Amino acid sequence: MKKQIKVKEPIRLRTKKLSNGNESLYLDIYTDGKRDYEFLKLYIIQERTKEDKEKNAQTLKLANAIKSKRIVELQNEEHGFKTNSIKSKANFINYIDSFVENLPKDTKGYNGYICTMQGLKYHLSKYKGENITFKDIDRKFLAGFTEYLKAAKVSTKAVKESDRTLAQGTQWNYFNKLNLLLNKAEREEIIPFNPVDRLEKGERPQRADPRCTFLVLDEVKKLADTPFRMDKLKRAFLFACLCGLRISDVRSLQWSSFQQDSKGNTIAKLTQKKTKSILYLPISPEALKQLPQKGNNVDLVFGKLPDNSYIDKLLKIWAKDAGITKNLTFHVSRHTFATLSITYGAELYTVSKLLGHADIKTTQIYADVINEKKRNAVNSIPSIID
Repeated sequence: MKKQIKVKEPIRLRTKKLSNGNESLYLDIYTDGKRDYEFLKLYIIQERTKEDKEKNAQTLKLANAIKSKRIVELQNEEHGFKTNSIKSKANFINYIDSFVENLPKDTKGYNGYICTMQGLKYHLSKYKGENITFKDIDRKFLAGFTEYLKAAKVSTKAVKESDRTLAQGTQWNYFNKLNLLLNKAEREEIIPFNPVDRLEKGERPQRADPRCTFLVLDEVKKLADTPFRMDKLKRAFLFACLCGLRISDVRSLQWSSFQQDSKGNTIAKLTQKKTKSILYLPISPEALKQLPQKGNNVDLVFGKLPDNSYIDKLLKIWAKDAGITKNLTFHVSRHTFATLSITYGAELYTVSKLLGHADIKTTQIYADVINEKKRNAVNSIPSIID
């Protein structure tokens, strides 16, 4: 009788107890001395009926099928049965360069795409160097990159690396583009699956929510009535509240940027620093009131403003003097313009264009904020029936 050879499985199906009494199924993967986990988003429920028992049996069957598939993928890679064993050793930074080079120029939001991809490339290189391969990018790598982004410093051509960390929305945007690239690599069979799918919610950046980072009209009026020791900075902030420009564009705004149309309305024509796209922005009479005395065409409208970290300190003092407890930044001024515009009747598409958004979904966040404020206002009416 032949002796049976026991082979230790590199992948095991395990369960994790949840607070609601159900169990989450996941794969425990151990290869090359490294342990990794893939959460399957499949759950064993508490069995109270015959249907529950049958459902659990089907769930386990599916989980074991996924496990078997992962084992085959792993063995194929180890024995070189698939070309993606070689492809997975390709340089990921070069893959980003190739993506950027081949991206059609008529792609919606093209300039924003390029800007974000360059930022992603910069931060990946800061995180793990320039020799990152597809094989290096696993669940542990991605969770670590999420933690890196939380502490990463802003660094662009316009702003040298400073003490200012990346905004939450920027972290989300970089990670979102990384996920896009890995999905593309999976479709091209460079990698067997996208490791982002193995992450739990807390292991990846979450999209920013501007719910508490905008001013209502009364607060803007309070700031306008409150003295501030740097007049041009005060004007710049209030101007941004009334037109929605980013701080980078406020900084670079020249007097030559302003034009008048045939009806005498003022329009600012500028190339946005972030997206490199041209923006034609109508300037309201209220916003024009915040402009300082006009200089030469090549002069900066608001002069040379301090660096962002110092601006934030000055704005904090100004807010305190005005009796406002919110943390003022130029992000707040942009959010304020968006929410005020929608509150007073502007259409979502129009606001999207005024903000220079490539995707109207980005602007939709502000509409959701306003709708919630309306619901809260309605729900705050006390009962009329005892």
